[in-house]
Amino acid sequence: MNLRRHFLEAATLVLAAVLCALVANMLASRERKLALVGSYPNALKINPSASLSSSAADSPPAGSGATALSEVSSKVNGGAEKRPRPAPASIPEATSPAQGSEAKNSSSSPAELLKRFPPHNKPFVEISGDDVAWLFARRVLILDARRTKVYEEGHIAGARSISVWESDVDTKMTALVNEARDGAIPVVLYCSGGDCEDSHMLAQKLFGAGFNNLLVYRDGWPDWQKRGGKSAAGPES
Repeated sequence: MNLRRHFLEAATLVLAAVLCALVANMLASRERKLALVGSYPNALKINPSASLSSSAADSPPAGSGATALSEVSSKVNGGAEKRPRPAPASIPEATSPAQGSEAKNSSSSPAELLKRFPPHNKPFVEISGDDVAWLFARRVLILDARRTKVYEEGHIAGARSISVWESDVDTKMTALVNEARDGAIPVVLYCSGGDCEDSHMLAQKLFGAGFNNLLVYRDGWPDWQKRGGKSAAGPES
């Protein structure tokens, strides 16, 4: 048996497979294209004034004003607890999504937001449509984790698009982190509801970047439409 010959044939097949994969990725559409391993030119350009600390306290006090990059958690294990937060009984009628920002056209103070949604120091907590309506009326940051094409067909008004399946996800995440947002302030994430896990995956990524108050809209876009919430279409403005 000629071992040298078999080794060369195997190496040739592996090389051919790699080249085919690279060519296929180059020709793929935006939704299907994958970023190459190590192709993250901005990964190390996080604002130095908000340095990451892996020794941060496990449970920051409710209402604390920790900076957006106050900790990097090594506890992201892909199995975050999905704990629905019951809607408080005092939700006023005026905060329904159908009435939206007409009911409250100015942002709430951080203290008001943190009183109802304190940092939980977990990748995410699931919330209801009533909670999202309350937060939407107070202009919190909302992230749409669906693919860009689907986002452009319709999304929650004002939501930003960050698809976990597209090659620019790291670029968009780096831009968000560099805004130096307060990581304790609530951020809403959603996708298509039901079995969709895109918003949960995005939350796990952001949790590792210092955001510790991520709220996943468990029923997602279909529920928002059903409620008559304020929506928009087209590319992100």
